[in-house]
Amino acid sequence: MSKRPRLFYLDLVRTLALICILIIHFNATVTGYFTLPHKLFTSTLPGGIYLGDFGSSLFFIVSGAALAYTAREPFSATAFYKRRAHAVYPMFWLAWCICFSIRFVTQPGYYAAAKTPTLILTVLGLDNFAVAAGWVHTDFACVGEWFLGSILFLYLLFPLLYGGIRKNKWLTWAVTLVLALALHFSGLDAQLIGVHLLEFLFGITVVGAKRPRLPVVIGAALVWPVLWAVSKVTVLDAKLLCAAVSAAVFVVLSAWPKAASPAWLQRTCALAGKYSYAVFLVHHFIILQLVQKFDLAALTRRDTALLFGAYLVFTAAASWGLYRLDVRVRSAAGRLFAR
Repeated sequence: MSKRPRLFYLDLVRTLALICILIIHFNATVTGYFTLPHKLFTSTLPGGIYLGDFGSSLFFIVSGAALAYTAREPFSATAFYKRRAHAVYPMFWLAWCICFSIRFVTQPGYYAAAKTPTLILTVLGLDNFAVAAGWVHTDFACVGEWFLGSILFLYLLFPLLYGGIRKNKWLTWAVTLVLALALHFSGLDAQLIGVHLLEFLFGITVVGAKRPRLPVVIGAALVWPVLWAVSKVTVLDAKLLCAAVSAAVFVVLSAWPKAASPAWLQRTCALAGKYSYAVFLVHHFIILQLVQKFDLAALTRRDTALLFGAYLVFTAAASWGLYRLDVRVRSAAGRLFAR
């Protein structure tokens, strides 16, 4: 079966999400997790939206949209799970083995408090999620972020959500909305699943719709300033506010015409889409390694900018190398098992 053509706006949204994630983890690290003044980037967007939440929300929306757009017909849940496992785990394990080896040797004792059974969480890609959710206090978490665990849970639900949207969109939304909000406000999900389930479902729903007309785009563009104004007079749930703004931004960007975009932007977004998973796996590990010998309190704005440039260079190189190595390892493994 031939692949469906790439949608430029999905690559555009994915690129924006990636930029947000790269900036917020750099910013968090060089400010000692926000205990020092910001010297290069802000961490909070208008309306009090945390930049990391904004990037994560866009990531969940575009993930749902991309899965729905590339879903094969007739749809098979078993085949879907196999493709997702094949897409997620080999590169994750490869990156983990490399980064764990470096950290274990260069920082003896780093994992001394980690319990050996939690290696199972690492193998499943749930290590950072487990720490964020409070399941464990210390783990062998090394690469990736907490939202890898969240997206793995959403992958499990995708066949149900995708089938529900195709059969009865409104009923699917009603049931999901009730369950997601109940989960979110109960706190049982540590705010790592409920709202992101709605974002994921939003992406699944809108990717098959027609390109939004001008009145819809204008309305979506007004969502952020309106909610910003409302947040000044009343307290809004931060996660739900971010989800609403992210959905509006997605709608606006989905109307961005590819024909009106310069060739360099199209190529940049396509490359970002291609290497985004590799970047996601290694970028945080790299910035943590880079700042080890810096006095963060004495770091000047100029040196912070230079460090950010070095961070991007090392992340790009490591992501490219990881992607190429993953291709080679998969190819070698395929030939080995074929024999």
